[in-house]
Amino acid sequence: VGDLMRSISLVEYLPKHQVIEELARDYNSNFCTSIEMLTDNIYLGSENFANLFILRHHADAPSEEARVRLDTIGEYHLGEMINTMKLGSLVMPSSSGGTSNAKSDNKSKSDKSESNAIEVAVGSQTLFGTVDGTIGSIMGLGGSTFAFLGCLQRAIFAIVRPVGDLSHERHRHYEADGRVRPSRGFIDGDLVECFLDLNRPTMERIVKWMNEDGRWRIRDDGSGVSSQSQQNLMDTEEDDTSDSPAQNSLTVEDVLTAVEEISMLH
Repeated sequence: VGDLMRSISLVEYLPKHQVIEELARDYNSNFCTSIEMLTDNIYLGSENFANLFILRHHADAPSEEARVRLDTIGEYHLGEMINTMKLGSLVMPSSSGGTSNAKSDNKSKSDKSESNAIEVAVGSQTLFGTVDGTIGSIMGLGGSTFAFLGCLQRAIFAIVRPVGDLSHERHRHYEADGRVRPSRGFIDGDLVECFLDLNRPTMERIVKWMNEDGRWRIRDDGSGVSSQSQQNLMDTEEDDTSDSPAQNSLTVEDVLTAVEEISMLH
């Protein structure tokens, strides 16, 4: 349930007693304009300062204090106020069940050891509309996919000079009621897809930066945590890490193929 002053609350209807009971709520003050339930314990919200935020419910937490609180695990400045959200996609679902691979299946294991197959694992898909008439898409990402795209995003920040020297990274900072915090738990899809429009030398510099950084190999749950026990931010299902991509250096073709795959999912 979204409230204009009290952010998001998680409630449960008890048919036996015909009552609605509050299970947990967000103790931050957010003027909600739209909300969506991505999974049983992950919720997406938008507010009047043109920000997006993600909350998680820890239903199995050992303490009562943790169980009644919705924790903020993602924050992002969209720049437009959202007034509607709906689970869905503008493209036909693929037969692969939301997981695609940058390499064809008929390649041998020896071929796989020579390059990196960047797996694009997608979970929930949500459409949104803004008061300015924009229609957008928000996709849940698996831990490995989030780590790869997060590394690519940081590389673009570091290598590509923004128009007017205005920091794109700073533009995406969550800002509301005088509070300013860096964006977390989100990847800027428009920024990542601009990689396709860059010239070859710039692409090579970005890929070199990613290889030197190395964090594209690390599974990430959206908060910078690398752990197999961590739940993915959007509850996507990924293959066991025993069949993970080769850990040699990325090439421009690896990154191009993965970004093209992402661009076809919305």
